[in-house]
Amino acid sequence: MGVSVLLPIIIFLIALAFRVDVLKAARSSILIGIGFIGINLVIGLFSENISPLAQQMVEVTGITLPAVDVGWPAAAAIAFGIAELGVWMIPLFVAMNLVLFAIGFTYTLNVDIWNYWHFAFIGGLVYMSTNNWLYSVAVGLTLGLFVLVAADWTQPAVEETFDTPGISIPHGTSAPYAVAAIPIHWAVDKTPLGNIEADPDAIQDRFGILGEPIFVGLAIGLVIGIAAYSNALFVAESWYAILTAGISFAAVMHILPMMVGILMEGLTPLSESIRNYMTSRFEDRDMAIGLDSAILIGHESVIASSLLIVPIAIVMSIILPGNDVLWGIDLATFPFFFALMVPIMNGNIVKMVVTGTILLIPLHYISSAVAPLLTQAAGSAGFDLGGRGLITSPVADAGSPATGILALIPAPVALAVGLVIVLGIWVALRTWPQRMYMVAGASEEKAQETVERRHTGKGGGLLPNKIGSTVDTAGAEGRSDD
Repeated sequence: MGVSVLLPIIIFLIALAFRVDVLKAARSSILIGIGFIGINLVIGLFSENISPLAQQMVEVTGITLPAVDVGWPAAAAIAFGIAELGVWMIPLFVAMNLVLFAIGFTYTLNVDIWNYWHFAFIGGLVYMSTNNWLYSVAVGLTLGLFVLVAADWTQPAVEETFDTPGISIPHGTSAPYAVAAIPIHWAVDKTPLGNIEADPDAIQDRFGILGEPIFVGLAIGLVIGIAAYSNALFVAESWYAILTAGISFAAVMHILPMMVGILMEGLTPLSESIRNYMTSRFEDRDMAIGLDSAILIGHESVIASSLLIVPIAIVMSIILPGNDVLWGIDLATFPFFFALMVPIMNGNIVKMVVTGTILLIPLHYISSAVAPLLTQAAGSAGFDLGGRGLITSPVADAGSPATGILALIPAPVALAVGLVIVLGIWVALRTWPQRMYMVAGASEEKAQETVERRHTGKGGGLLPNKIGSTVDTAGAEGRSDD
């Protein structure tokens, strides 16, 4: 059914379970479906325009890159078709999530069933290399554990930055990149770049009307178009393509926030109703509804960074020695790459692009290394390769840090490393909660509020919600932008 049909049905049933009025639940659920359709239309517009430009830029150089980027839709289809992993991953993860919520391990209920394909994707790659179904499921569920813990960690910052009360983001693409971005951002912040004010408001204040999102999109589209057709700038058809790219990118900058606004119009009243229901009956228990990071990608910093990183990614694919990735459809997936970085970097576009550029280096090599496994998995799932020798999906999720850890090292070691990372973050969240929430981008006030809500009292579960002292001081290691 796809996310635009499946998620509204799930949200509607959950709303009824939490005693939300039937008509209110129905209206909100339909709006959520409409919002996802609108978001997919805009992302499709972005993909349709950027993929030909990327291929044109590479053709100008004469370089041949063997691993074709087929994008996340193909990766998801392949993931759900490998050894019935996708079929089993859904009930197994749901059961695991419910148990972990009941015992107090997580505050997140991940209802974004469509995006369980990320867990099946990792599991499928492991299955291709081990032919061991149990190892594959275990590694896939380990990624599920990681995104739950990451969602709990980033939830206060997401709620504060995006005005999404009671919502967390356990997204298999966004969460690994955000966690990997934290130490990179810390390092970038120590350089002169850390003093540059480059959030959307600062840019607009500096450049006036030319700093508005539509002009930013227009400029980026024109630059990419000119780079793609640099060998044919005296041909009229080239300028048609260049101008189309400019207007299309301006359209993405202007329309995407509107589509996310429609989705949030449906989501906000439901999330507030569900949280009120929970807090009225379980005063010591916090809960967050886990959703797709698509609800975040309308932020101007996300869109601007995503457009700016496109030519950088293409150039890097050309100049990085040993890279096999030929960019295509996944260039339109960069909003999901950047979504959870906004709170960490306070919406600073320069920091986001620099951090993203650094992450692109391992991304190219991980997705190149994964390409043979993914191609083999596609054959196993009956996916039509269309004559391609190798396929990959560099952003989602073939180049993800999670894929590098869980799919490219021996399965037992990957399982152990993954569990150590998950438990390390979990223990840190309960030992230094205020500090951890601030590292993920929450303000000191928001972090303290979350500590009081989550980490005092019994918490409603078997596991402790606080380890050690009840007082946690963020100190100088908290959010540097405050």
